[in-house]
Amino acid sequence: MTSLVETHARMERLLALLPERTPSEGTMRQYRGVHERMRRAGCYDPMACACPASYNRARAALHFCARETLLRLKADLEARSRAGERKAASLTAEALALYLDRVEPAILAHPPCADPDYRAASPFRAKPDAPRRGAGSKKHSLKDKPADWREQVFAATPETSPYKAAIAAMCLSTCRVGEYAETIRDQQYSPGVRVIKRDGFLEIFTIAQKSHGGKYGVSMSGVLVAIAQAGAPAAHLAKLCDEAGGAIEIAVESTEGLRKAVGRIAARLGFSNVSPNSFRAQCIADGKVTLPNAEMVAAGAGHCSIRSQSRYGRAEHGRRGGGGLVGTFSERQPRPASVERMVRFEAMRLTRAIERGRAPPRFAA
Repeated sequence: MTSLVETHARMERLLALLPERTPSEGTMRQYRGVHERMRRAGCYDPMACACPASYNRARAALHFCARETLLRLKADLEARSRAGERKAASLTAEALALYLDRVEPAILAHPPCADPDYRAASPFRAKPDAPRRGAGSKKHSLKDKPADWREQVFAATPETSPYKAAIAAMCLSTCRVGEYAETIRDQQYSPGVRVIKRDGFLEIFTIAQKSHGGKYGVSMSGVLVAIAQAGAPAAHLAKLCDEAGGAIEIAVESTEGLRKAVGRIAARLGFSNVSPNSFRAQCIADGKVTLPNAEMVAAGAGHCSIRSQSRYGRAEHGRRGGGGLVGTFSERQPRPASVERMVRFEAMRLTRAIERGRAPPRFAA
């Protein structure tokens, strides 16, 4: 009985600390989803999140859902006690005590604050060893890999693997993993990734995955690779082209299977954080130091704007002529830097006009 009284007192103190809030239905669904993920992970500390934006949301979700859960357990305990259901009431009290043990330290460490002090230092600044945001992305993980990591992954792929040709193409091109699937994309048939052998070169191209029926992007895009400089992956594709009469189409039955196969092979070699997108990021990084301008990099990557390539590998992590890259081509020309600046300035001008109430008629409310 003493433990039940102490548990009830702890619950009342925590409920007094948590404010009563009524967010929108959509926000409540998001909070409950975050709280459920915390419960499954067994950690209710918002600081376990990766960035300040996630921390703020996790903290708010903890406060709202903790109050909601405590009130529900309190009502259930009182109802079972009044009904004389001792065993059920004891189980509810145990569940309440267990939940308090897990959630109370996190709430006391990150208490609600109706008026936050923005002059205080961010709690994330107290963790100097924590990696900065985006440090685990494919873009930032390239610096931790050797120059020939793609060739090592290809060499470790068994000859009997159904993904051997796809991995060879990934070593040489910027194709997205979804483009290796035979499907109907953008109202036209896409057989996967096409490879054509011509005069000592390989043309590797596909229909870009994000062209949205030809409305955006460059539609078809590809790269030109010199077989003599590209090593074993290019020699493997050239052999397949010779056996097929000069051209092949690479398609896999499961893109998820391709992702898993690449991850397993890379893990056996000691490479972490490797996926098909890592190959794409590395090829774009190679293009930044090999090709003469950003428009050619964008064409090979299937981007309609030269700004998109900033989200991929940096030039300092690229190899000049890496993967035998010689050139790129696309069905449409990406926007050059001059046009890109005009688009950005026009968007800024329109935003200011809307804020001042001077928007053009088509944008007026």
